[in-house]
Amino acid sequence: MRLYLTRHTCSPLLVALKVHPKIAQRILRHSPIAMPTEVYAEAGEEDVRAAIGPLSDARGGTG
Repeated sequence: MRLYLTRHTCSPLLVALKVHPKIAQRILRHSPIAMPTEVYAEAGEEDVRAAIGPLSDARGGTG
């Protein structure tokens, strides 16, 4: 199996496990830190909703 294919398997798993991007960068051996987050990461619906709640609370909203 080529290294390229293992990156495409490992990176989304690291993102789903909420591994810090700098650590993912080291694991995946990417030089630019943006590579794991911009190329492999996806913002799931649950993650978006989880972020909106505290943001709304911080702004004094009712959600």
